[in-house]
Parts: sequence; C-alpha cells; structure tokens
Amino acid sequence: MRPYSFTTVTVEADGTAKVGVSMHPDEEMRIYCTPGRDRAQISVMHARADVMIGPTNPTAPTAGDVQIARQLATAFATYAAEVERLH
Repeated sequence: MRPYSFTTVTVEADGTAKVGVSMHPDEEMRIYCTPGRDRAQISVMHARADVMIGPTNPTAPTAGDVQIARQLATAFATYAAEVERLH
C-alpha cells in the first residue's frame, strides 16, 4: 500500500461539522516537538495534512492539559509497540 493522508469534513443536517484527519505515512512525515520554548505543542505533518496539538493556553497549561499530554504519550507508546510487533 502506498502512503497517503487525507482530511474529511462532514456537515450534518443541523449544520454541525466534523473534521477527520487520517495519516498513513512514509518517511516524508514530519513530527516536531521542540522542548524549552515558551509554549508546549506537537506538530505532525504529512502530504499536506497538518495536525497541531497543544494546550488551550500553551504558555500556562492546566493539570487537565498535563493529564491529556500523558494520555497522548501512552497512546503513542502503545502505537509504536504495536507497529514494532507487527513488523
């Protein structure tokens, strides 16, 4: 299968919208999370689909933001282990 990324926007009858981003990357994917800056954020970019994750207030994260960051770290570690297992 070839690598690809895409974004979908679904608008419901009531006008609410849902945005989805799917990434099936190759070595062209870029992931940036630079420590020591004045804000916390991680960026993932591939095939013109970009995702940025950061706290609501990136210069003053809350305890809830820390909890979410830890959940993301756990999920990414699990993903890495699963990819390695299936490799």
